[in-house]
Amino acid sequence: MNLIHRTAGGLKIITVCLLLILILGGCEKGTLGVKGGSVSGYILDSRTLAGVSGVSITAETGAGDSKVNKITYSDSNGGYYFSDLRAGEWVMSFDKVGYQPVYTDATYTVKVVVVNNEHRVAPEIRMVQNYVNQYVTIKGILKDAKNGTLINLGVAQFVFENQVFNNRVPSEFQTGFSVPAVNGGMNVSIKVTNYETYTTVINNAVTDRDLGVIMLQPMSYKVVGVWKDVPGWVFQEAPTANIFAYSGNRVVATTSCTMSQQSFELTGIPIGTSVTIDAQIKGFRMNGPVPVTPNSDFQGIIYQNLSLKSNFSQILRDVRLVVNGNNIGLNERIGGYCNETGTVWPQTIVTGGILSSPRVVDLGVNQVPTGYTLTFTGFNVDDGTIGTSRVIINDDGVDPQIVTVQVN
Repeated sequence: MNLIHRTAGGLKIITVCLLLILILGGCEKGTLGVKGGSVSGYILDSRTLAGVSGVSITAETGAGDSKVNKITYSDSNGGYYFSDLRAGEWVMSFDKVGYQPVYTDATYTVKVVVVNNEHRVAPEIRMVQNYVNQYVTIKGILKDAKNGTLINLGVAQFVFENQVFNNRVPSEFQTGFSVPAVNGGMNVSIKVTNYETYTTVINNAVTDRDLGVIMLQPMSYKVVGVWKDVPGWVFQEAPTANIFAYSGNRVVATTSCTMSQQSFELTGIPIGTSVTIDAQIKGFRMNGPVPVTPNSDFQGIIYQNLSLKSNFSQILRDVRLVVNGNNIGLNERIGGYCNETGTVWPQTIVTGGILSSPRVVDLGVNQVPTGYTLTFTGFNVDDGTIGTSRVIINDDGVDPQIVTVQVN
């Protein structure tokens, strides 16, 4: 009898234990009317914001012996989904070859509190590509910023971050250089013989780049011209001089100045280029272009003298100087000159019969520079009278220009 009672009691205990196991197991597995929660989310590329497929996502909860892990993978759109997660806090990690992993202990990891029978949307994850041992091609076209021509000759150096290509031909850039990818800014430097260094930064250099046309500024020198033998009357009137530097038939530099400035600068002449200088000045004609050639110890500036006496010739015009006066008498000596140029008309002795009134004496023709306002002086040697007249000498006309001076 005691044995029967003991056996029955043992069976009751075993039955209760089995029921507890079934209840607990059923809750975990979503039976008995209670289902676990679900979580979904998206994984994007941090640069392109496109969905990243094939990412391994691990969700874990608990600690020690009660720790539970579940694994899934992102689809072609970067989406993922976990179902039947037991209630509690789940921490997720993300990993894929070619990307920097996001571990469960990262500051920006994903934590989701799961509630039975409810769905949670996890925060969006942006994974950063890992470009170690990946290469991209950087290419472009180099042109001269002055004339727009292709730069195919010379010695070039190309620097892409820490990758240096020395002693290259500029045209190689059109094919491109293979360099390590940089997730961020890539510093680029291009040096070509006789051109200024070009620098730029390529942002997120993780794909092949065509930089297009790059205009390189030619290294240049300048010519400082100094005016010599400038007549006082030219300096005082200060006409404008237009100066040109030619390389062959092409103008490579130009400037202008007034003759009172005494000097000028021609800038931006390409290094290694010999030029000839031509100038246009009112009343003067250049005898011939002045050659300028950089020498071996060239330092970027060449000084060149331009003389209005030796490098230029005055443009002259015939002027007939006429002196008149009411008191000019027979046998008196009449003369004249140009104050600025010093041109002198020979003295003339008044002869003849009855003199008209006012009496007019033609001193004849002499040449003076054109384009300027000049002062002409007439004088009577015998009675000491004198007169002046300021006249602009025109540069047109073939006949002598008549200038009249009243002396008394």
